[in-house]
Amino acid sequence: MVFGLITLSTMVPTIIGLNQATQNTRDSEEERRDSARRQRCNLIAICDEREGTLEQRRQVHNAKVYLGPDGNLYLTKTPVAGFSPFNGRFFQHPLFAPDNMAGFVTLTEEEPPMLRWVFVDADTHECRWGGRQDSEGHVCGPYNWTKDEQRITLQGWEGWLAVRRPDDEEREQEERGLGIAEGQGIWRLYFDEHDDGADLHPDSQVLEICLQRVPAES
Repeated sequence: MVFGLITLSTMVPTIIGLNQATQNTRDSEEERRDSARRQRCNLIAICDEREGTLEQRRQVHNAKVYLGPDGNLYLTKTPVAGFSPFNGRFFQHPLFAPDNMAGFVTLTEEEPPMLRWVFVDADTHECRWGGRQDSEGHVCGPYNWTKDEQRITLQGWEGWLAVRRPDDEEREQEERGLGIAEGQGIWRLYFDEHDDGADLHPDSQVLEICLQRVPAES
C-alpha cells in the first residue's frame, strides 16, 4: 500500500506536466489559427476536370476573384477597367456569436481604401460586396475554411458557382475595347445556397468551383 502511494506521488508531477504541455500546444495552435484567419488573401477558382467544356474550364480554372464596380464579384484571368482583386480575410460579424470570425471582408481600392463586407444576395444568389447597409438582409455567413485551411466555405459547404448569364456575351463585346481579349471570359461568382441550381436562367453557363485562398499580393 505504501509502495502504491509512493508510485502515485511520483507520477502526479509527470501527469501535471503532460497536461500543461498539452494545453500549451492547444493554445499555440489556436493562436496560429487565429493569426492565419486574420491574414489577407486573394481567392482563386479551382475547377474539376469533369466540369463544363475544355474552353469553359480554361477560362475558369485558376481565374482570380475580382471586385466589380457594380458591387458584384467576378472571376476572370483578364480583368477590365474598374476591377480590383479580392483582398480580404475572415472578420467578426455582429450577426454571429461574440468573438466569432464568421464574417468575410475585402479591402477595396476606394479612396481611401475601405473594408467592405462580402455577402450573397438573398434574392439572386450572386456574390457581392458593400457596406453594412448593402449587406443587411442578405447572407453574410458563417464563412469558414476547409480542414486543410485552403478553401472557403459558406454555411458549412462549398456551394460556389462560376456563372455566365445569357446577357454576358453582349456585355463582353463592349468590354473588349477596355482590354479583354477574345475568348477570355468574365464569369460571375454565385453561391448555390439551397443546392438547387441557384434559380439561374436555363441558358446560363454554370460550373461548380472551389475558392482557394492564396496569400494576398499586396
